Amino acid sequence: MSFLTRKRAKRFFIYACLFLTVAAISLLTTVDRTSYRETEYYREFRRKIVSLPKPKPPTGADTLQAGWAKINITPPRPMPTAGYGQRRGKRYTAIHDSIYVRAFVFDNGIHKAALVSADLLIIAPELTNAIAKRLPAIGFSIGQTYLCATHSHNSTGGWADKLVGGLIAGGYEPEMVDFLAERFAQAIRQADSNKATAAIGAVAYPARELVANRLDFAHPTDSLLRVLKIRKTSGETAVIATFTAHPTLISDEEIVLSRDYPGILVDVLERSGKIGFAAFCAGAVGSHTTRTFGRNGWEAMDNEAGFLAKKIVIGFDKIPLGYHTQLRTVSVPLPLRLPHFRLTENIRLRPWVFHAAYGNYPSVIKGLRIGNTVWVGMPADFSGELVPAIQPYGEWQRNPLFVTSF
Repeated sequence: MSFLTRKRAKRFFIYACLFLTVAAISLLTTVDRTSYRETEYYREFRRKIVSLPKPKPPTGADTLQAGWAKINITPPRPMPTAGYGQRRGKRYTAIHDSIYVRAFVFDNGIHKAALVSADLLIIAPELTNAIAKRLPAIGFSIGQTYLCATHSHNSTGGWADKLVGGLIAGGYEPEMVDFLAERFAQAIRQADSNKATAAIGAVAYPARELVANRLDFAHPTDSLLRVLKIRKTSGETAVIATFTAHPTLISDEEIVLSRDYPGILVDVLERSGKIGFAAFCAGAVGSHTTRTFGRNGWEAMDNEAGFLAKKIVIGFDKIPLGYHTQLRTVSVPLPLRLPHFRLTENIRLRPWVFHAAYGNYPSVIKGLRIGNTVWVGMPADFSGELVPAIQPYGEWQRNPLFVTSF
Protein backbone atom coordinates (compact mmCIF):
# COMPACT_ATOMS: atom_id res chain seq x y z
CA MET A 1 0.00 0.00 0.00
CA SER A 2 1.40 3.38 -1.02
CA PHE A 3 1.92 6.21 1.46
CA LEU A 4 -0.93 8.18 -0.17
CA THR A 5 -3.32 5.25 0.08
CA ARG A 6 -2.43 4.69 3.74
CA LYS A 7 -2.98 8.38 4.44
CA ARG A 8 -6.44 8.31 2.83
CA ALA A 9 -7.39 5.17 4.73
CA LYS A 10 -6.29 6.75 8.00
CA ARG A 11 -8.29 9.89 7.24
CA PHE A 12 -11.37 7.81 6.38
CA PHE A 13 -11.00 5.88 9.64
CA ILE A 14 -10.77 9.11 11.65
CA TYR A 15 -13.84 10.59 9.92
CA ALA A 16 -15.81 7.37 10.43
CA CYS A 17 -14.93 7.36 14.13
CA LEU A 18 -15.95 11.00 14.45
CA PHE A 19 -19.21 10.32 12.66
CA LEU A 20 -20.02 7.31 14.84
CA THR A 21 -19.15 9.27 17.98
CA VAL A 22 -21.39 12.19 17.01
CA ALA A 23 -24.18 9.78 16.03
CA ALA A 24 -23.90 7.92 19.32
CA ILE A 25 -24.00 11.15 21.31
CA SER A 26 -27.00 12.38 19.28
CA LEU A 27 -28.97 9.13 19.41
CA LEU A 28 -28.03 7.46 22.68
CA THR A 29 -27.89 8.29 26.36
CA THR A 30 -27.87 6.44 29.67
CA VAL A 31 -30.89 4.98 31.44
CA ASP A 32 -32.25 7.20 34.21
CA ARG A 33 -33.18 5.12 37.26
CA THR A 34 -34.46 7.95 39.40
CA SER A 35 -37.42 6.75 41.47
CA TYR A 36 -40.67 8.05 40.02
CA ARG A 37 -41.60 9.40 43.45
CA GLU A 38 -38.66 11.80 43.22
CA THR A 39 -39.51 13.14 39.77
CA GLU A 40 -41.23 16.38 38.88
CA TYR A 41 -43.74 14.72 36.57
CA TYR A 42 -44.98 12.59 39.48
CA ARG A 43 -45.27 15.60 41.79
CA GLU A 44 -47.04 17.54 39.04
CA PHE A 45 -49.63 14.81 38.59
CA ARG A 46 -50.28 14.63 42.33
CA ARG A 47 -50.87 18.38 42.32
CA LYS A 48 -53.34 18.02 39.46
CA ILE A 49 -55.29 15.29 41.25
CA VAL A 50 -55.40 17.16 44.57
CA SER A 51 -56.54 20.36 42.87
CA LEU A 52 -59.55 18.74 41.19
CA PRO A 53 -62.78 20.32 42.45
CA LYS A 54 -64.53 18.20 45.04
CA PRO A 55 -67.75 16.59 43.78
CA LYS A 56 -70.92 18.24 45.01
CA PRO A 57 -74.53 17.08 44.85
CA PRO A 58 -75.94 18.36 41.55
CA THR A 59 -78.14 21.38 42.18
CA GLY A 60 -81.23 21.47 39.99
CA ALA A 61 -80.36 18.23 38.23
CA ASP A 62 -83.09 15.92 37.05
CA THR A 63 -83.16 12.12 36.94
CA LEU A 64 -80.68 10.74 34.47
CA GLN A 65 -81.84 10.14 30.94
CA ALA A 66 -80.01 7.63 28.73
CA GLY A 67 -79.98 6.82 25.04
CA TRP A 68 -77.92 4.49 22.87
CA ALA A 69 -77.17 3.73 19.24
CA LYS A 70 -74.72 1.84 17.04
CA ILE A 71 -73.30 2.53 13.59
CA ASN A 72 -71.54 0.07 11.30
CA ILE A 73 -67.91 1.16 10.72
CA THR A 74 -66.88 -1.68 8.43
CA PRO A 75 -64.65 0.03 5.81
CA PRO A 76 -66.02 0.22 2.27
CA ARG A 77 -62.84 -1.47 0.97
CA PRO A 78 -60.13 -3.71 2.45
CA MET A 79 -57.91 -1.77 4.83
CA PRO A 80 -54.72 -2.52 6.77
CA THR A 81 -55.30 -4.82 9.75
CA ALA A 82 -54.38 -3.29 13.10
CA GLY A 83 -52.68 -5.79 15.37
CA TYR A 84 -49.40 -7.50 16.11
CA GLY A 85 -47.53 -10.64 15.11
CA GLN A 86 -47.82 -11.62 11.46
CA ARG A 87 -50.43 -8.97 10.67
CA ARG A 88 -47.97 -6.05 10.40
CA GLY A 89 -50.52 -3.81 8.80
CA LYS A 90 -51.39 -6.22 5.97
CA ARG A 91 -54.75 -5.63 4.36
CA TYR A 92 -57.35 -8.10 5.51
CA THR A 93 -58.47 -10.64 2.95
CA ALA A 94 -61.99 -11.26 4.24
CA ILE A 95 -64.64 -9.92 6.62
CA HIS A 96 -65.45 -12.46 9.31
CA ASP A 97 -67.83 -10.08 11.10
CA SER A 98 -68.66 -6.41 10.77
CA ILE A 99 -67.30 -3.82 13.20
CA TYR A 100 -69.31 -1.11 14.96
CA VAL A 101 -69.15 2.02 17.07
CA ARG A 102 -71.64 2.02 19.96
CA ALA A 103 -72.56 5.21 21.78
CA PHE A 104 -74.40 5.99 25.01
CA VAL A 105 -75.54 9.48 25.97
CA PHE A 106 -76.46 10.42 29.55
CA ASP A 107 -78.19 13.67 30.50
CA ASN A 108 -79.32 15.07 33.86
CA GLY A 109 -80.68 18.33 32.48
CA ILE A 110 -77.53 20.24 33.45
CA HIS A 111 -74.77 18.15 31.97
CA LYS A 112 -74.54 15.69 29.10
CA ALA A 113 -71.91 12.98 28.60
CA ALA A 114 -71.24 10.40 25.91
CA LEU A 115 -69.61 7.01 26.44
CA VAL A 116 -68.45 5.56 23.15
CA SER A 117 -66.96 2.13 22.44
CA ALA A 118 -65.62 1.05 19.06
CA ASP A 119 -64.45 -2.28 17.68
CA LEU A 120 -60.91 -0.98 17.19
CA LEU A 121 -57.47 -1.88 18.55
CA ILE A 122 -57.20 1.59 20.12
CA ILE A 123 -58.75 5.02 19.77
CA ALA A 124 -55.69 6.58 18.15
CA PRO A 125 -54.72 10.24 18.76
CA GLU A 126 -55.34 11.09 15.11
CA LEU A 127 -58.86 9.69 15.38
CA THR A 128 -59.52 11.45 18.69
CA ASN A 129 -58.54 14.78 17.13
CA ALA A 130 -60.83 14.18 14.16
CA ILE A 131 -63.74 13.29 16.47
CA ALA A 132 -63.12 16.40 18.58
CA LYS A 133 -63.53 18.62 15.50
CA ARG A 134 -66.98 17.15 14.75
CA LEU A 135 -68.48 17.16 18.24
CA PRO A 136 -69.39 20.87 18.60
CA ALA A 137 -71.72 20.58 15.61
CA ILE A 138 -73.83 18.03 17.53
CA GLY A 139 -73.72 19.82 20.88
CA PHE A 140 -70.83 17.96 22.51
CA SER A 141 -67.15 18.46 23.24
CA ILE A 142 -64.28 16.01 23.60
CA GLY A 143 -64.26 16.83 27.31
CA GLN A 144 -67.78 15.40 27.60
CA THR A 145 -66.86 12.27 25.64
CA TYR A 146 -65.46 9.10 27.17
CA LEU A 147 -63.82 6.94 24.50
CA CYS A 148 -62.88 3.28 24.78
CA ALA A 149 -62.02 0.43 22.44
CA THR A 150 -62.83 -3.26 22.46
CA HIS A 151 -59.14 -3.80 21.56
CA SER A 152 -59.68 -6.36 18.82
CA HIS A 153 -56.35 -7.21 17.17
CA ASN A 154 -58.13 -7.97 13.89
CA SER A 155 -59.84 -4.65 13.30
CA THR A 156 -59.18 -1.92 10.77
CA GLY A 157 -56.01 0.16 10.77
CA GLY A 158 -54.87 3.08 8.66
CA TRP A 159 -55.20 5.58 11.52
CA ALA A 160 -51.54 6.02 12.61
CA ASP A 161 -49.27 8.49 10.84
CA LYS A 162 -45.94 7.67 12.53
CA LEU A 163 -43.40 4.97 11.72
CA VAL A 164 -44.13 2.58 14.59
CA GLY A 165 -47.87 3.17 14.35
CA GLY A 166 -47.65 2.18 10.71
CA LEU A 167 -45.98 -1.10 11.62
CA ILE A 168 -48.95 -1.91 13.86
CA ALA A 169 -51.82 -0.37 11.90
CA GLY A 170 -50.54 -0.13 8.32
CA GLY A 171 -49.98 2.96 6.22
CA TYR A 172 -51.76 6.12 7.28
CA GLU A 173 -54.99 6.74 5.33
CA PRO A 174 -56.59 10.10 6.26
CA GLU A 175 -59.86 9.19 4.56
CA MET A 176 -60.21 6.24 6.95
CA VAL A 177 -59.82 8.57 9.93
CA ASP A 178 -62.49 10.87 8.48
CA PHE A 179 -64.76 7.88 7.82
CA LEU A 180 -64.49 6.69 11.42
CA ALA A 181 -64.80 10.13 12.99
CA GLU A 182 -67.97 10.89 11.06
CA ARG A 183 -69.57 7.65 12.21
CA PHE A 184 -68.58 8.27 15.82
CA ALA A 185 -70.41 11.60 15.60
CA GLN A 186 -73.44 9.95 13.97
CA ALA A 187 -73.67 7.35 16.76
CA ILE A 188 -73.52 10.02 19.47
CA ARG A 189 -76.15 12.12 17.69
CA GLN A 190 -78.51 9.15 17.34
CA ALA A 191 -78.02 8.13 20.99
CA ASP A 192 -78.74 11.70 22.06
CA SER A 193 -81.95 11.75 20.03
CA ASN A 194 -83.51 8.70 21.72
CA LYS A 195 -82.84 9.55 25.39
CA ALA A 196 -85.41 8.68 28.04
CA THR A 197 -85.49 8.58 31.82
CA ALA A 198 -83.56 5.53 32.94
CA ALA A 199 -82.52 3.56 36.02
CA ILE A 200 -79.03 2.11 36.31
CA GLY A 201 -77.35 -0.60 38.31
CA ALA A 202 -73.91 -2.18 38.42
CA VAL A 203 -72.66 -5.66 39.25
CA ALA A 204 -69.35 -7.52 39.16
CA TYR A 205 -69.16 -11.25 38.46
CA PRO A 206 -66.03 -13.24 39.44
CA ALA A 207 -64.58 -14.80 36.28
CA ARG A 208 -61.11 -15.94 37.28
CA GLU A 209 -61.52 -19.14 35.26
CA LEU A 210 -61.66 -17.03 32.08
CA VAL A 211 -58.58 -14.80 32.50
CA ALA A 212 -54.92 -15.23 33.44
CA ASN A 213 -51.78 -13.14 33.76
CA ARG A 214 -49.59 -14.29 30.90
CA LEU A 215 -46.43 -13.05 32.63
CA ASP A 216 -47.10 -14.69 35.97
CA PHE A 217 -50.12 -16.95 36.45
CA ALA A 218 -49.71 -16.72 40.23
CA HIS A 219 -49.74 -12.91 40.30
CA PRO A 220 -52.95 -11.19 41.41
CA THR A 221 -55.20 -10.28 38.51
CA ASP A 222 -58.34 -8.23 38.06
CA SER A 223 -60.66 -11.07 37.12
CA LEU A 224 -64.04 -9.36 37.50
CA LEU A 225 -66.57 -9.11 34.70
CA ARG A 226 -68.12 -5.69 35.35
CA VAL A 227 -71.56 -4.81 34.04
CA LEU A 228 -73.54 -1.56 33.95
CA LYS A 229 -77.25 -2.21 33.40
CA ILE A 230 -79.53 0.54 32.06
CA ARG A 231 -83.31 0.35 31.79
CA LYS A 232 -85.47 3.08 30.32
CA THR A 233 -88.96 3.72 31.65
CA SER A 234 -90.17 2.20 28.37
CA GLY A 235 -88.62 -1.11 29.43
CA GLU A 236 -85.77 -1.00 26.89
CA THR A 237 -82.55 -2.36 28.38
CA ALA A 238 -78.86 -2.04 27.64
CA VAL A 239 -75.59 -3.17 29.21
CA ILE A 240 -71.99 -2.05 29.04
CA ALA A 241 -69.54 -4.79 30.01
CA THR A 242 -65.81 -4.56 30.75
CA PHE A 243 -63.33 -7.40 31.11
CA THR A 244 -59.55 -7.67 31.40
CA ALA A 245 -58.63 -10.44 28.95
CA HIS A 246 -56.97 -9.32 25.71
CA PRO A 247 -59.09 -10.11 22.61
CA THR A 248 -56.28 -12.05 20.88
CA LEU A 249 -57.92 -15.42 20.30
CA ILE A 250 -57.77 -15.19 16.52
CA SER A 251 -54.45 -16.48 15.16
CA ASP A 252 -52.21 -13.67 13.90
CA GLU A 253 -51.91 -15.64 10.65
CA GLU A 254 -55.61 -15.07 9.96
CA ILE A 255 -55.68 -11.67 8.29
CA VAL A 256 -59.43 -11.11 8.48
CA LEU A 257 -61.62 -8.33 9.87
CA SER A 258 -63.23 -9.35 13.16
CA ARG A 259 -64.32 -8.08 16.60
CA ASP A 260 -62.88 -11.19 18.33
CA TYR A 261 -64.67 -12.41 21.48
CA PRO A 262 -66.15 -8.99 22.50
CA GLY A 263 -68.16 -9.01 19.28
CA ILE A 264 -69.52 -12.49 19.90
CA LEU A 265 -70.31 -11.48 23.50
CA VAL A 266 -72.49 -8.49 22.57
CA ASP A 267 -74.23 -10.52 19.84
CA VAL A 268 -75.10 -13.30 22.30
CA LEU A 269 -76.38 -10.78 24.85
CA GLU A 270 -78.58 -9.05 22.28
CA ARG A 271 -80.03 -12.41 21.18
CA SER A 272 -80.78 -13.48 24.75
CA GLY A 273 -84.24 -11.90 24.80
CA LYS A 274 -83.40 -9.98 27.98
CA ILE A 275 -80.98 -7.33 26.70
CA GLY A 276 -81.87 -5.08 23.82
CA PHE A 277 -78.49 -3.41 23.34
CA ALA A 278 -74.98 -4.31 24.48
CA ALA A 279 -71.50 -2.83 24.31
CA PHE A 280 -68.03 -3.85 25.49
CA CYS A 281 -65.00 -1.86 26.63
CA ALA A 282 -61.55 -3.35 27.17
CA GLY A 283 -60.84 -3.27 30.90
CA ALA A 284 -57.48 -3.09 32.62
CA VAL A 285 -56.00 -5.61 30.22
CA GLY A 286 -52.30 -5.07 30.97
CA SER A 287 -50.69 -8.50 30.61
CA HIS A 288 -53.99 -10.35 30.90
CA THR A 289 -55.04 -13.04 28.46
CA THR A 290 -57.96 -15.39 28.01
CA ARG A 291 -57.93 -18.76 29.74
CA THR A 292 -60.47 -20.40 27.43
CA PHE A 293 -59.44 -23.06 24.94
CA GLY A 294 -60.86 -24.64 21.81
CA ARG A 295 -59.85 -26.66 18.79
CA ASN A 296 -58.88 -23.36 17.17
CA GLY A 297 -59.05 -19.65 17.81
CA TRP A 298 -62.59 -19.35 16.47
CA GLU A 299 -63.92 -22.00 18.83
CA ALA A 300 -62.02 -20.49 21.76
CA MET A 301 -63.50 -17.10 20.85
CA ASP A 302 -67.03 -18.54 20.92
CA ASN A 303 -66.35 -20.27 24.24
CA GLU A 304 -64.93 -17.17 25.96
CA ALA A 305 -67.85 -15.04 24.79
CA GLY A 306 -70.39 -17.71 25.67
CA PHE A 307 -69.14 -18.19 29.22
CA LEU A 308 -69.08 -14.44 29.87
CA ALA A 309 -72.53 -13.96 28.36
CA LYS A 310 -73.96 -16.74 30.52
CA LYS A 311 -72.79 -14.99 33.70
CA ILE A 312 -74.51 -11.77 32.63
CA VAL A 313 -77.76 -13.29 31.37
CA ILE A 314 -78.33 -15.58 34.37
CA GLY A 315 -78.04 -12.74 36.86
CA PHE A 316 -79.41 -9.94 34.71
CA ASP A 317 -82.90 -9.72 36.23
CA LYS A 318 -81.43 -9.59 39.75
CA ILE A 319 -79.21 -6.55 39.14
CA PRO A 320 -80.64 -3.85 41.45
CA LEU A 321 -81.55 -0.61 39.71
CA GLY A 322 -81.93 2.91 40.97
CA TYR A 323 -82.66 6.39 39.62
CA HIS A 324 -79.80 8.86 39.91
CA THR A 325 -79.01 12.48 39.15
CA GLN A 326 -75.21 12.48 39.36
CA LEU A 327 -73.34 12.95 36.11
CA ARG A 328 -69.88 14.40 35.70
CA THR A 329 -66.92 14.24 33.32
CA VAL A 330 -63.34 15.25 33.99
CA SER A 331 -60.14 15.18 31.94
CA VAL A 332 -56.80 15.15 33.75
CA PRO A 333 -53.61 15.70 31.69
CA LEU A 334 -51.11 12.98 32.53
CA PRO A 335 -47.52 14.24 32.76
CA LEU A 336 -45.02 11.57 31.74
CA ARG A 337 -41.31 11.04 32.17
CA LEU A 338 -39.15 11.31 29.08
CA PRO A 339 -39.41 8.07 27.07
CA HIS A 340 -36.93 5.33 27.94
CA PHE A 341 -36.54 2.99 24.98
CA ARG A 342 -33.74 0.78 26.23
CA LEU A 343 -31.27 -0.86 23.84
CA THR A 344 -29.25 -2.45 26.63
CA GLU A 345 -29.51 -2.55 30.42
CA ASN A 346 -27.90 0.87 30.69
CA ILE A 347 -28.23 2.49 27.25
CA ARG A 348 -31.40 3.99 25.76
CA LEU A 349 -32.43 6.05 22.78
CA ARG A 350 -32.68 9.76 23.31
CA PRO A 351 -36.28 11.01 23.67
CA TRP A 352 -36.28 12.87 20.34
CA VAL A 353 -35.54 9.61 18.50
CA PHE A 354 -38.44 7.89 20.25
CA HIS A 355 -40.81 10.77 19.47
CA ALA A 356 -39.75 10.78 15.82
CA ALA A 357 -40.69 7.11 15.50
CA TYR A 358 -43.72 6.92 17.81
CA GLY A 359 -45.03 10.49 17.92
CA ASN A 360 -45.29 12.85 20.88
CA TYR A 361 -48.93 12.92 21.91
CA PRO A 362 -50.57 14.38 25.01
CA SER A 363 -51.87 11.80 27.48
CA VAL A 364 -55.12 12.27 29.35
CA ILE A 365 -56.93 10.29 32.02
CA LYS A 366 -60.71 10.55 31.60
CA GLY A 367 -63.17 10.32 34.45
CA LEU A 368 -66.90 9.74 34.14
CA ARG A 369 -69.42 9.59 36.96
CA ILE A 370 -72.74 7.97 36.06
CA GLY A 371 -74.92 7.82 39.13
CA ASN A 372 -72.92 5.97 41.78
CA THR A 373 -70.56 4.36 39.25
CA VAL A 374 -67.11 5.73 38.49
CA TRP A 375 -65.38 5.18 35.15
CA VAL A 376 -61.67 5.83 34.69
CA GLY A 377 -60.31 5.78 31.13
CA MET A 378 -56.57 5.24 30.74
CA PRO A 379 -54.64 6.35 27.63
CA ALA A 380 -52.94 2.95 27.25
CA ASP A 381 -53.40 -0.56 28.60
CA PHE A 382 -53.69 -0.11 32.34
CA SER A 383 -52.61 -3.15 34.32
CA GLY A 384 -55.22 -5.31 35.95
CA GLU A 385 -52.65 -6.07 38.63
CA LEU A 386 -53.19 -2.54 39.96
CA VAL A 387 -56.98 -2.49 40.05
CA PRO A 388 -57.53 -4.58 43.23
CA ALA A 389 -55.50 -2.01 45.17
CA ILE A 390 -57.67 0.82 43.82
CA GLN A 391 -60.96 -0.75 44.78
CA PRO A 392 -61.23 -3.97 46.79
CA TYR A 393 -64.13 -6.17 45.74
CA GLY A 394 -65.93 -5.50 49.03
CA GLU A 395 -66.39 -1.83 48.12
CA TRP A 396 -68.18 -2.61 44.88
CA GLN A 397 -71.73 -2.12 46.14
CA ARG A 398 -70.96 1.33 47.50
CA ASN A 399 -68.92 2.80 44.67
CA PRO A 400 -68.63 0.57 41.56
CA LEU A 401 -65.40 1.25 39.65
CA PHE A 402 -64.87 0.57 35.94
CA VAL A 403 -61.33 0.97 34.58
CA THR A 404 -60.98 0.95 30.80
CA SER A 405 -58.02 1.18 28.43
CA PHE A 406 -57.03 2.69 25.08
